[in-house]
Amino acid sequence: MNKDIREGIKAALPVVLGYLPVGMAYGVLARAAGLSIIETGAMSLIVFAGASQFIAVGLLGAGAAIVPVILTTFVVNSRHMLMSSAIAPYFKGQPLRNLIPISAQLTDESFAIAMADTSRITGRPRYVIALQMTAYSAWVGGPIAGALFGTLVDSASYGIPFAMTALFICLLVPQLRTRAHLVVGAVAGVLALSFIEILPNNLYIIVATAGAALTGLWLTEARRESAKAPEGAPAGSVTEAEVEI
Repeated sequence: MNKDIREGIKAALPVVLGYLPVGMAYGVLARAAGLSIIETGAMSLIVFAGASQFIAVGLLGAGAAIVPVILTTFVVNSRHMLMSSAIAPYFKGQPLRNLIPISAQLTDESFAIAMADTSRITGRPRYVIALQMTAYSAWVGGPIAGALFGTLVDSASYGIPFAMTALFICLLVPQLRTRAHLVVGAVAGVLALSFIEILPNNLYIIVATAGAALTGLWLTEARRESAKAPEGAPAGSVTEAEVEI
């Protein structure tokens, strides 16, 4: 097996361990919302967007019409444009046959794994595709298992509605390695909580994402300015934002 593919599969294992139980939780909720086993599996196969799928089954379970469901999930998924823009520079010059699967299979989790160490993805489309396809397999399998056995458990028990949130927390915590990371995370959290009751259709996610990204950009530029060697000061001095926690 190609080295890049092997390493991509290995890198996806933490995501797989998260996707399987979360996917099963989604399968349980989808069945409770009235979706059949085939519909539950097909949504994971075609949509492949956990947050949107949880929201969609919630809306369907509440009796929402199909148009609001489509519009809401579209808005929630619009954050993928920001993630795609961030990861695109690492695949400049790649043929379309590589760019299509990379863009189609991009998720929050695979994005977090890939961007945690960009030296592992630069010019390595096979690594990223293997990472994403392994995660994709788990996300399709988990919901089908949940749909098959979902009628045996109470969909409101065992913390099932909290499963997706728990997955994001597990992915976030290992990324908080410096004070700058903490600041960016805190800005995203404050913005999300500030706008969750104000903006419709989960637009608070876009506001929080953009605010956190701008904060990260500002901290990065401030670090570069600080690293320039002023007269009488050593070059590359470490700023407070770079200090590991």
